[in-house]
Amino acid sequence: MKAVVAGAAAIPVRRKLERPVRDTAAELAFAAAADAGLPLSRIDGLFVSPPALGGVPGFMWSCTLAHHLGLATRSQALVECGGLTAAVAFKLAVQEVRAGRISAALVIAMDVRADDRAEDFEFFIRNMTEDLLGLYGPYDALYGIAAPIPYYAMSAQRYLHEHELTRADLAPVAVALRRNAEKNERAELRKPISVEDVLAAPMICPPLGLLDCSAFASGAAAVVVAREEVAREAGRPLVFVRALGEAHEAAHFAPLRAPLSSFPSARAAAAEAFSGARLAPGDVDVAEVYGVFSATELMLYESLGFFPEGRGAAAVREGLTSGTGSTVFDPSGGRLSLGHPAGATPLYSVVEIVEQLRGTAGARQVKDAVVGLFHAEHGMLNGSLVGLLEAG
Repeated sequence: MKAVVAGAAAIPVRRKLERPVRDTAAELAFAAAADAGLPLSRIDGLFVSPPALGGVPGFMWSCTLAHHLGLATRSQALVECGGLTAAVAFKLAVQEVRAGRISAALVIAMDVRADDRAEDFEFFIRNMTEDLLGLYGPYDALYGIAAPIPYYAMSAQRYLHEHELTRADLAPVAVALRRNAEKNERAELRKPISVEDVLAAPMICPPLGLLDCSAFASGAAAVVVAREEVAREAGRPLVFVRALGEAHEAAHFAPLRAPLSSFPSARAAAAEAFSGARLAPGDVDVAEVYGVFSATELMLYESLGFFPEGRGAAAVREGLTSGTGSTVFDPSGGRLSLGHPAGATPLYSVVEIVEQLRGTAGARQVKDAVVGLFHAEHGMLNGSLVGLLEAG
């Protein structure tokens, strides 16, 4: 049984949602179904992320949303796995379709980051304590680290040291991604920047400056995964799910037994996906990777098999990631410029790849794109999921 992504929809990434959570989810459900050429009554699966990875409660959210949509399903779930959440929800939908249990599944992922309740100090302390324990585990959380930047900064320091690079070698990454975002109306950050801007930006945690870091944001996206024959009947372009790979380390956040300058989970997940699809990195026309910092972006290019270790920075400088090489990376603008609503980020990547393979990406269209890759992660790359999609 073949699974295809038959419909896709996403709202712009912004600091706050423009509409309430339930209305936003419903809007995307109808938009994705319409894009698939299917009435909601043809959809019998529902897989969702919590409304926010840390904030708006998500208890029984899939049930609430199914009730709101009047959607009777044969399979549904609320999924949570850190930054990998939306990718795992997508994988569950693909598996259920491939197994023949359902004919079409709706996957909706969102993340609401701005919350007025943070102004209530007591609520903020209780909520933040729970979030930190969940994010960093019972040991590191006690040190009061409020954001993951110090971990990624250590990783970046090690990467620069091992390959004899400097901060100046990271700056072109942010510039290249911003150049892509200028063409994307969904992107949160579209103002042009230069290498000089990146190097002059306030330092956040050495060697990462402000423009080397992704910003927390709110957003939501949805896709419809369907059996091939269902999509063909609807007359929609076919984007096949060729293969999915997934791998997790025995580490809660930062790696305990793995290197800081490369990501074994990404390497293993990519190897499984490429093997399952009988493809190689050179076959990929367009890729969306989960690079939440400039150095992480480079390490992912390497860990996913596109460039040798230490060669990512040179590849960006030489334009190999932006069109002169075999693969174009992050035409959406990536996490640094599209924005990073973590609970929905992987599904934004799926939507971008689907639009690229359909040839409907407008000004950011990658010419003759046939094979696309998306990557998602949780922790500090302690777990990864890689998907390969192909135009039918």
